[in-house]
Amino acid sequence: MKKVQRGFSLLEGLISLFFFLLIILFSLECFISVKGHFTMLKESETSNTAVYAALDRIRRDLQDAGLGLTQAMALLVLEGISENQETLVILSKVKNLAVEEALVSGQQRIPTADATDVKRGQFVCVINPYGGEVHSVVAANRQSIVIQSPLTSSYIQDNTAVVLLRRISLFLDETDGVIRRKVNASPAQPLLEDVAGFEFDYVKKANLIRLGIVLISEKERIYETAVFPKNTAMVSIPWE
Repeated sequence: MKKVQRGFSLLEGLISLFFFLLIILFSLECFISVKGHFTMLKESETSNTAVYAALDRIRRDLQDAGLGLTQAMALLVLEGISENQETLVILSKVKNLAVEEALVSGQQRIPTADATDVKRGQFVCVINPYGGEVHSVVAANRQSIVIQSPLTSSYIQDNTAVVLLRRISLFLDETDGVIRRKVNASPAQPLLEDVAGFEFDYVKKANLIRLGIVLISEKERIYETAVFPKNTAMVSIPWE
């Protein structure tokens, strides 16, 4: 007598299908969880890379602070690093402009044969062995530059230098959550986005500047670094 081969009953099939669906749903949930975790790690890594790149850019700017301006800093004519209305300002030398004649107090047009690269909005430092002053450029041509305010002192041609400055401004645009970097009078460019806080503290006696950045997406973490600007360390004030 032949045995009758039985298949799965309807109930057994439904139970099997139910467990199969449970396995699919569990696998899908695990996949979504792993994908979300991977995306979070990727975003965190991207944020870390962006922050460290921004800090490195600021560090390089700070290492140029005071470059070629040792005399001006020693005479307290200017500072290589300063703070102006929550803006970190960094000054360095671009080049010397040849002085064509003696300069007198009240003068605003400075004759020079080397002003082809000077742009409106840049700054110049007029200095001699006894002191100096910093002025903003409002106009320039091949033969001269015009400064915004008159000279407060007179200067002999032989011992006077006119130094073209590079002025870098770093500040937090709180409206957009962006650290911006501005060079001279050019438009401020975004350096780092997603920023909740940007702090800096310049300890002059130790010649050390501390930087701190907090991201909007990681408010519990502070990205910090300290920079020792080498050019400002070379300045010695005789009467201090």
